[in-house]
Amino acid sequence: MKKLIMICALVAATVVHVQAQRQGDREINPEKMAERMTQRMDEKLDLTEEQEEQINALFLEQAISRKESREAEREEIKAAREAHQQKLEAILTPEQKEKWDAEKKEAGKKMRENRKKGRGNGEE
Repeated sequence: MKKLIMICALVAATVVHVQAQRQGDREINPEKMAERMTQRMDEKLDLTEEQEEQINALFLEQAISRKESREAEREEIKAAREAHQQKLEAILTPEQKEKWDAEKKEAGKKMRENRKKGRGNGEE
């Protein structure tokens, strides 16, 4: 029975994690996430008040850490992309740069259209 309860808690944690990833850039409040996870565990495990507080603090710590890691990673990727773009522009002639910018704009437009149609994410 205890194994079943733990499996349910892990499944719930996984579902919350997957949903958070699917939401992309939507802001997820770490406090709310920790509260939801604690509540789910309490429903499944009948936690004591002390356990709830400890588990909520643990989930909050994890959620804040993940948020900070994602933000740092985004900044790092942005900086790398900008550095790459500057190096590329230094190599291309003005005419080539103009043509390349037009190609990128068209590719972005097609990607947005495909997203609206549900392509590229397994939905066809």
